[in-house]
Amino acid sequence: MRISVSEWSALKLALKVPRQLLNPELLAETLRTHARTRRGMAAIVIVLLALLLFLHVKTASSAVARLTDVVAQLASAKLIDARWDAAAVQARSVAPARAAAIETNDLAQIQRALDAAAAYTRTTAARESVAALRKDYVEKADVLARFERASADARQALEAAMRSDAAVTTLVRNAWREFPRRERLVAAENLVVRVIAEMQKYHYAPNAAHRASLESYAVDLPRAQELPKPIQSGLARLEADVHRMLLLKPLEQTLGERLTALKTGQRLAQTSDLFQRELADAMKVSDRYRIALTIYTLALVVLLAYFGVRAITRYRDLELLYAAQTRELAKALRKLKSVEPAAADPRRVASRAAEEDANVVSEEPR
Repeated sequence: MRISVSEWSALKLALKVPRQLLNPELLAETLRTHARTRRGMAAIVIVLLALLLFLHVKTASSAVARLTDVVAQLASAKLIDARWDAAAVQARSVAPARAAAIETNDLAQIQRALDAAAAYTRTTAARESVAALRKDYVEKADVLARFERASADARQALEAAMRSDAAVTTLVRNAWREFPRRERLVAAENLVVRVIAEMQKYHYAPNAAHRASLESYAVDLPRAQELPKPIQSGLARLEADVHRMLLLKPLEQTLGERLTALKTGQRLAQTSDLFQRELADAMKVSDRYRIALTIYTLALVVLLAYFGVRAITRYRDLELLYAAQTRELAKALRKLKSVEPAAADPRRVASRAAEEDANVVSEEPR
């Protein structure tokens, strides 16, 4: 009959193993035999202490500490991402931002959090997702910085156009008395008002319709002829501001769409939720080991108390046995000494035996 290599290896291993480990009856008998020996008791104590140490290590699990640190770092990264999104929304408004959205350590802090998350991921898919998110945050930092600059430039173009409106209005009022064709002055002022209105619409809602309307009004600005030179200069400055707006707003819109498409906040929240679930599971396991450690410690205390009581009882029994044996030996020794060749007088012997009994009774421990 042929046997395989694994069966042959198992057979050789079984021949080397003691018979007590293969036969449950022999194993139980061997354990009972050696349990009362010094080596057996030392082995039992070592096993009990090793189990106590194992439960203590499992209770103070390092995985809980590591996962807690990762969750905390991811929470900080989420706050930074939310601040970036709020700064992007504020950049689209007319009011200028108080400070730059991206601080010096923001990207480095996010990268550290993602590196820590990648170090403790268990699956390849999760590791690749964290790596992709890391690259997207590098891109988001660059896109957000460019978006802020483009939004600031577009906002400055709108503010310059608003100043041009006030300047043209002042120039029209100054030329009202001297310029005979006042209808052209009114038309120029109305054109400036419409251009400013379309610029505001295009700034807040940069769609194709508002852009086409602004471009059509911008075409009419160079056609305003036969006006005073200062008014023509004001219209030229307004035209430059309009072209600047038309040039910068598409870039701002493209960068804003890219920021929206990255969806880093949502993906970071999903990664944080994953680690929070792992942290909750690790804490449940740690709590189970803590309960087991408490029960095991109480059991050891009860066991030590039991053996302590047995040891005290055994010690007292040994004391009593020693005292009884001491009395018996003393009585036997005195009896031997009382046997003499001239012990013919029975009264003397009886009195000496009574004295010895009285001495033994007086020597008993109290």
